[in-house]
Amino acid sequence: MSLLLRSLLSAPRLRPLSPASMLSACSTSLPAFLHRSSHHPRALSSSPESSASEQQPQQPQDADAKIAAIVAEKDKQIADLQDMYRRSLADMENMRQRTKREVENASTFAITKFAKDLLDTADVLEIALKSVPESERAAEQPAANNKTLRDFYAGVSMTHDNLIKSFKRFGVEPFADDAMTTFDHNLHQAVFQAPIPGKESGSICEVIKKGYMIHGRVLRSAQVGVVQ
Repeated sequence: MSLLLRSLLSAPRLRPLSPASMLSACSTSLPAFLHRSSHHPRALSSSPESSASEQQPQQPQDADAKIAAIVAEKDKQIADLQDMYRRSLADMENMRQRTKREVENASTFAITKFAKDLLDTADVLEIALKSVPESERAAEQPAANNKTLRDFYAGVSMTHDNLIKSFKRFGVEPFADDAMTTFDHNLHQAVFQAPIPGKESGSICEVIKKGYMIHGRVLRSAQVGVVQ
């Protein structure tokens, strides 16, 4: 304890600085401090911050432009997809209608070839009926003395009538234009042409074979003679 006191008492005492010496020390060290602080990196950090603060208002505009471009591209893709979808729907509807029409036509005109082959039979029966003279067709006629011929005519006539009725049940109907009607290339087939005085050129003068239709469609054109 005594040794500690001796050391403290023997240590040199610091003299207090006078105001003049403190002012001179500050004037010497302050310029050096300012010179070092001007070359420090922190002093240069103010310029990037100011430039960044000037560029910040432009960044939202660039982002909005990019978003608008992306939205416009997506809208175009959506419009293209919607157009493709509508076209696909239209194609499917057209195909459905076409298939339905083809099925209906196949069902409606399924017997077209068969009916067309039977038209020759109807023509033969008509020729057989026309070959019997009118005076021999009915018993009421004075010249009708041949009973066998009358029975034959009656049988052929019933066969022809039943065949025409069968045609009508399946939509096959005959059409025979009378003479002096105008020739129509959609309905008639000209077999011959002949000049006939007093008759209009292009009119029908004779019906050789009747025409037939199946459900409003021409199955066979009528064979006619035309005035030249």
